[in-house]
Amino acid sequence: MDLVDHLDAMVAFWNIDEVCVFANQAYLAWFGKTREQMIGITLEQLLGPIYPQNLPYIRAAYAGQVQVFEREIPSPDGRIRQSIATYTPHVVAGEVRGIFVHVADVTSLKTLERELRRSEERLELVLAATAAGAWDWNVQTGEVYFSAYWITSLGYAASDVPRTAQFWESLVHPDDMPRVRRALEEHFSGRSAGYECVNRLRRKDGTWRWNLDRGRVVERTDSGEPLRMLGTDSDLSDQHWSGLRELIPICAGCKKIRRDDGVWESIEAHFGADSLAQFSHGICTVCMAKYYGDTLGGNEAP
Repeated sequence: MDLVDHLDAMVAFWNIDEVCVFANQAYLAWFGKTREQMIGITLEQLLGPIYPQNLPYIRAAYAGQVQVFEREIPSPDGRIRQSIATYTPHVVAGEVRGIFVHVADVTSLKTLERELRRSEERLELVLAATAAGAWDWNVQTGEVYFSAYWITSLGYAASDVPRTAQFWESLVHPDDMPRVRRALEEHFSGRSAGYECVNRLRRKDGTWRWNLDRGRVVERTDSGEPLRMLGTDSDLSDQHWSGLRELIPICAGCKKIRRDDGVWESIEAHFGADSLAQFSHGICTVCMAKYYGDTLGGNEAP
């Protein structure tokens, strides 16, 4: 028992009558007792008010079943500590003669878990407030983490969304995919500091949402290939036009716009198909003066 006595792990042995017959130094320190104070006391005396909570596990362990459970335990100075306890039956000739108790202090781990949850909640609130969803892409395996807001903003439930790049690609409008691939290649090759592209994503109801896709490679393989990429998708539904940071070829003569497939179309047709903008035709004051002079000004009779 000398080796066990000096382990960092907290270990004790309780006989068939629930009386402590051994406790190592770590276990004694956990409960703030000397060896003389610990040896000979019962589990009920040691645990006090939390004994009834542990009783189902104690009974199951003395019935021959290993028990593992989490429990809050007050420390001698009054602090509440988080623990994981393991009760292992000691069986001799087919009979339970006692139980070994192992206690792991997971207070720091639980504190970190709570902080992580709070950080994740804050991030989701920020993303929701800015109409942006986050993604984390393992470029080599194709696995993608989509944030909760990314999923719900497109009308999906978490169970609807495979965590794969193939699923994301299936949502991108086919006409926008060449532009997406070019922007990704520019960034993957190092020719651009970050990835940025305007595209359309298909909602669950089949409608299209204009979207600003931004990201950056944060890890690369030893050979320089992109390994991990982080980014956001921002909803551009309320934007007046969808051509954010996009080069649009316009004819200097007729002012038509050239589509990606090479077809020239009017400004109204282009933005009518590719944005939520509404058009109202009129004439500006400069053109009015150019074409009509003063004939429409002042109070002159026609």
